[in-house]
Amino acid sequence: MDLAIHHVTVPDFRGNRLVSCHVGIDSGRIVDVSQTPPRAENVVEGKGGLLTPGLMDAHVHVESSFLTPARFGEVVARHGTLYAVADCHEIANVAGIEGLQWFMEDAGNSPAMIRFAVPSCVPASPFGTSGGTLGVSEVARLLADSRVVSLGELMNVPGVLNRDEALMAMIRVAKARGKRVNGHAPGLSGDALRSYFDAGAEDDHETSHYDELKERLALGVHVFLREGSGEHTQPDAYRVIDEHPDRVLFCTDDKTLHDVESRGHLTEHLRKAASLGVDTLNLLRAACYNGPAYYGIPDAGQVVPGYRADLVLFRDARDFEVGRVIVAGRVLEPAALVPPKEPPGFLLDSLRLELPPKIPAIPGELLGVAIGAKDGSLLTEKVSVDPSLPEVSADEDLLKLVVLERYGHGNRAACRIRGFGLKRGAIASSLAHDCHNIVAVGADDASLALAVEAVAACGGGLSVVDGGDLFTVPLPVGGIVSDAAPDELLSTLGELARRTRLLGTSLTNAHATLSFMALEVIPHLKLTDRGLFDVGAFRFVGEPW
Repeated sequence: MDLAIHHVTVPDFRGNRLVSCHVGIDSGRIVDVSQTPPRAENVVEGKGGLLTPGLMDAHVHVESSFLTPARFGEVVARHGTLYAVADCHEIANVAGIEGLQWFMEDAGNSPAMIRFAVPSCVPASPFGTSGGTLGVSEVARLLADSRVVSLGELMNVPGVLNRDEALMAMIRVAKARGKRVNGHAPGLSGDALRSYFDAGAEDDHETSHYDELKERLALGVHVFLREGSGEHTQPDAYRVIDEHPDRVLFCTDDKTLHDVESRGHLTEHLRKAASLGVDTLNLLRAACYNGPAYYGIPDAGQVVPGYRADLVLFRDARDFEVGRVIVAGRVLEPAALVPPKEPPGFLLDSLRLELPPKIPAIPGELLGVAIGAKDGSLLTEKVSVDPSLPEVSADEDLLKLVVLERYGHGNRAACRIRGFGLKRGAIASSLAHDCHNIVAVGADDASLALAVEAVAACGGGLSVVDGGDLFTVPLPVGGIVSDAAPDELLSTLGELARRTRLLGTSLTNAHATLSFMALEVIPHLKLTDRGLFDVGAFRFVGEPW
């Protein structure tokens, strides 16, 4: 026997109980769960700790960590997440099916088992310019891949409610191939909610309140409780785990590297649920068992003979401090790094931007309105301002927001924005959901141009400009992620945040907020490379009705 783990408590999901036992592992599989300590070449003393199957993130955009899939897997595995379903619509918007396929190949180097959801909405809308498109034929091709377990979240809610032909075709293909269909139904209720799920979606992660979750559960839908960087589930909502223990899963959706390392990955869910008094077996069912069962991974999610030896040893069931992680029957070394897979040239040379960049003026008809950004929220407000003020009025917290299209078409747009609080300088990013054009906010055109040019010079990334002081975090893979060692990347991100705060912003993470200012499917005002877009009216500001 290769490995034995002595004196542990394991969840028995079949018997609905916690059992004190010893576990034996051989050739990457669990071979013995008994009251007798097995002999093995290597022994881990569990000291009465809790041994569980690997945790599963039921829905995540790995790009939000700034890491390639293999590097993402290294990081989350150390926090006990050994299974994940990745909806990589960010790289698909940048580089289409070719970019997505490279991500799928790179994920094979990860210690975590990463399965995929085929993005269903690339691009998210016709109102911004992306570098890739996934139509029905591309989606059908990807759904045939054994690494794919679902059709990705149906973000085009109007399209679902109106039974858009292409979306319905994607859903039919997914169902025919036995794949799940992930939902995305924020704010829907009543007849609209029922109609959305009648179209074929089977789950939802866009709800944080108890009543919303209960309405979805009443329709037979699975729900994913989300703890990301910007979105969190209300404490009261965690009681649905005890009320519906078989249909609740955990997900992070979007979680930065900093937040994973500082708050944990799915261990944040476990600690929160435990502190709220959720039954231990039920919260473990949501974290370990329900995900593999839902997505059809037959040999994961239980500590029983014959199953994969992907396990996590926690010191207790209160703080959920990770003691040891076992992947394929071997103890995972905390500092182990997988040799990076060299990204293809088309991902390392993905920006087509005219340099030096030309910063556009704000059109006269837009001077009376500004985007109102809010800390920790993807939602923005439509703010009326004095059109006679200069383009930038730092004393009034009126800055200039620009989006420069990066795929060679030359589109540029600008508007006013309030909420960033910069007193000088500029910041820029080529990670700008969902099209990932270059977005920048600043107090003067010269600083904006420097910030944009700095991003372009490193093949994509994040930048901050303070007079003659310039700092960048390169994200050269598709302009949105890095294949650098996670610790190295974390250090540079920390320095970026420090320098950005010196410009006067009070936002918790100014670059994270900036990255959503061009996402034209989240209310209320956003700026795409084609202009200022009113999400509620579903038209560009100034366009006739």
